[in-house]
Amino acid sequence: MANGLIRMTGDHVGFTESVSRIAESLKPLGPAGRHVAESYALDAEMRRVRLEENLAADAKEITLKLLDQRRKESSASLRQMRKELGRADDSARALRECMVNMQRETVKPGLPLAERRAYIELTQHFTTMLVQHHTGLTGGVAEVIDKVLNGSGATALAPQRRSPGRAPGKRGTRR
Repeated sequence: MANGLIRMTGDHVGFTESVSRIAESLKPLGPAGRHVAESYALDAEMRRVRLEENLAADAKEITLKLLDQRRKESSASLRQMRKELGRADDSARALRECMVNMQRETVKPGLPLAERRAYIELTQHFTTMLVQHHTGLTGGVAEVIDKVLNGSGATALAPQRRSPGRAPGKRGTRR
């Protein structure tokens, strides 16, 4: 431990040349000058150690607060995801119900051709919507999970840049 005034060797405390020079300047005090210089050096070292302890405690406190904030953000993201999943499940259920109703109407005997065509086209449209709905839901869930695991500024799901001159989807040559 060196604040420039003290040397520690095992359990032995020693004083540097700086303390000797300080003691020399306090020589008019007689033998007390040496004690004042050494006491000052010990006091300065204790202040330095306390400051380091305080800094470490402050850093620990800041880290704990950051972790607590991260936990709160994660919990909020998960609550939001649960809410969105509930709404998404309701809307997906409604889409499936519409499709079943339209398919049922499509096979009714005596239905005018234009109406049958409308049911078929709407069923196709709702099928596309359901697929898009599930695709969007999957991406949204993945983003929320990414934020929970990697923080609110997460870039883990961001598209990766390709190397120049490299074709998309090509990783290397196969032999």
